[in-house]
Amino acid sequence: MQQTLSRRQLLGGVAGGAVAMTAGCQSIGAETGGGSKTVALSQSLTSGDWSMYGGAAPYYSPMHETLTASSHNFSEIEPWLATEWETVDDTTWEFRLRDDVTFHNGEDLTADAVAQSLSALLADRPLGWAKVTDESFTALDDRTLQIETVARFGALAGTLGHPLFGIQHPSSYERPIGTGPFEAEAVDADSPLETVRFRDYWGDEPQLEELTFEGISDPTTRSTSLQSGDIDASFEIPRQDYELLSANEDIQVRTKREPRAGSAMVNLYNSPTDDADLRRALNYAVDQQAIIESILSGIGAPAKGPYPPMIPWSAHDDLPAYGPNLERARELVEQSAYDGEDVALHVSSDTPHMQLIATRVQERFAEIGVSSTVRQFGRGSFYTTEQKADSNLTLIELGSINGAADYLVRLQFHSEGGDNAALHESEGTGLYNLGPDVDDLIETGDRALDEETKHEAYREVQQRVMEQGVLVPIYYKEYVFGQRANTTGPQMHAVPHMTRWTEFANE
Repeated sequence: MQQTLSRRQLLGGVAGGAVAMTAGCQSIGAETGGGSKTVALSQSLTSGDWSMYGGAAPYYSPMHETLTASSHNFSEIEPWLATEWETVDDTTWEFRLRDDVTFHNGEDLTADAVAQSLSALLADRPLGWAKVTDESFTALDDRTLQIETVARFGALAGTLGHPLFGIQHPSSYERPIGTGPFEAEAVDADSPLETVRFRDYWGDEPQLEELTFEGISDPTTRSTSLQSGDIDASFEIPRQDYELLSANEDIQVRTKREPRAGSAMVNLYNSPTDDADLRRALNYAVDQQAIIESILSGIGAPAKGPYPPMIPWSAHDDLPAYGPNLERARELVEQSAYDGEDVALHVSSDTPHMQLIATRVQERFAEIGVSSTVRQFGRGSFYTTEQKADSNLTLIELGSINGAADYLVRLQFHSEGGDNAALHESEGTGLYNLGPDVDDLIETGDRALDEETKHEAYREVQQRVMEQGVLVPIYYKEYVFGQRANTTGPQMHAVPHMTRWTEFANE
């Protein structure tokens, strides 16, 4: 879903994302089919340890490409550097590479170069959720790459579309040497990243001659820069500036639905939310539409489950909405074992919109006779297992940035998934894991090589999760993109990290 926002929709603000990055476009007056643009990001592409990519982060970057890619609406996995793939047996895959791809250093893309690149990456940065290691990759010939997974894993093709699997030429890591539409001659840490059009790009020819990425951490500075024309586009504009920007004829504002959801995850093992009737009551109490209208300025959609319908195996269409229904919520509180104990709502101090949502949720809980306290935590302490163990509800925004969102199901709801593993191992409990039956369903979906089996298993997990009130779904996210009106492109991708820059140009 993509739309241009009216002034009314922009009044009062919109949700900020857990990952907020900002893009801009060319200097005003540059000619279409050439010229330069500056892209402003909330974090510099050259900050942090990105040595395996030549010093620049692969997110939002036009330099590195992956074997596969998710479509712009996230509905399917598309060929990219690989043209086709197949399973040979339960753990063996073969990917056939394009034959017209050149690296920025002038060398051809080969299966051997890809195998070396991915092996080095996995040796430096193990990615257990991807079910591959540094020993998984073998070149069978120049065009055929064999991949051995550590276990049967049907989501490999989509997983390889994650930006972290961007291919860097293995001959050197002194600068980014990928296959993308723009290349960088040099990288200086914590400095703007300057790229130029790659003349031998295999895909659609980039419209710009130069594209520079600059980190601007302060959102107000990004907004004023958009208004002045110093930059020409921005994600996640400050809420208080939306009315001003929407009234400016020189600025266009667009939104795009993301594969992300905002929810209150409910601790199944901490009193009083260890009571299923109370958990269902909390679900009936929350008015998602009112939250979207009053806090998110109508940008987003009411959620019915943990995964938005754009994820192919989402059970959204089959999940009944709990409410809002305060009368039913009060009935469930009465039949539960709740005796007035305080419910702890945990929220990150880095997400202002979640703080507002927590306050609204607290007010609704009070209307059904449930006492609650909102506790804010800094970025570091918010994600510790100890903090989560003491909570009853933790407000988070979670989604996928690769073509296969399978890891989310295991992360959230499997007893050995990242959210539950430590407490399950040490205490035999967890946070959001319902037990062996749901674990078995997740493993069935994880191993399935056919979509029907996978989808059926994951949808059953979502049905059980919502029947037991394991979370209070709130919204499916849309991100906001503002740009100067005299620019065209880029085509908005459901995952903003995967923005493709070839069509970015003047009007």
